[in-house]
Amino acid sequence: MKKKRRIYEKAALALLCAAIILVFFFPLYVLVNVSLREFTDLSSRLIPTKNPIPDNYREILENPLFWKALRNTCAVFLLDVLFQIPIASIAGYGLARSQGRIVNMIRSFNILVMMLPGTALLVGTYSLMTKLHLTNSLVGLALLEAGTSMTGAMFFYTTFSTMIPVDLDDAAAIDGAGVIRTYFQIILPQMKAITVTRIISLLIVSFNSYLMPLYLLTKADKYTVLLFVRKIFASSNAVADIPLAFASCMIMIAPMLLLYFLLQKQIIGSQLDSAVKG
Repeated sequence: MKKKRRIYEKAALALLCAAIILVFFFPLYVLVNVSLREFTDLSSRLIPTKNPIPDNYREILENPLFWKALRNTCAVFLLDVLFQIPIASIAGYGLARSQGRIVNMIRSFNILVMMLPGTALLVGTYSLMTKLHLTNSLVGLALLEAGTSMTGAMFFYTTFSTMIPVDLDDAAAIDGAGVIRTYFQIILPQMKAITVTRIISLLIVSFNSYLMPLYLLTKADKYTVLLFVRKIFASSNAVADIPLAFASCMIMIAPMLLLYFLLQKQIIGSQLDSAVKG
């Protein structure tokens, strides 16, 4: 009786997992299905395409504006990583190892800033970027994205650093290592898991960022990939080429999926290493 019950429970769990997977993959199916159609195909998006064609993907890949938008997005992403990861990791490590009323106030203020919605600061942020002459600038956009998400990165690095034993710092100090050397040679390698996770998050933010690039980047040669997709959706004759737009969306999310699949083993392995060392 118990054996049959376990079999039923495993079967129910398997069905539940399959249903969840189908729910998450359903939008991806719609994107792929519609992106392989002709512009004149008005059949239901749920019905598989009878005669799939790769013309939409070819048209996107042959568009020079797409490659320029992709380069701009990758440049913003790399600059965001260079601006945010070193500062957030050092600050998080410092906050985790420090004590006192001032440190507690900084942590509370950091959490408070995290709760502020970005749209509430849109007017002030745009005014500041205009005064600093950072509009139509990829460096300015990267600085803005790194600054707005810096509090979240500091929070994660602070939380992660508290799980690293202080004994490692003490052992390094006994061996004659200073704070900077201890951080780079001992603490930073322990942060590999959160760093890789944060890099993936920054990639998603860079490819999904829409509001501030829409206001800051007005020149076509400065467009990011999401603004390029928006341009395809916003057709001049009021009839958007949906299959072409869906193909651009699929090409846009491909780098994020590729990076995740390439780094997922490192994320899991780093978390296990940190757990064992902790």
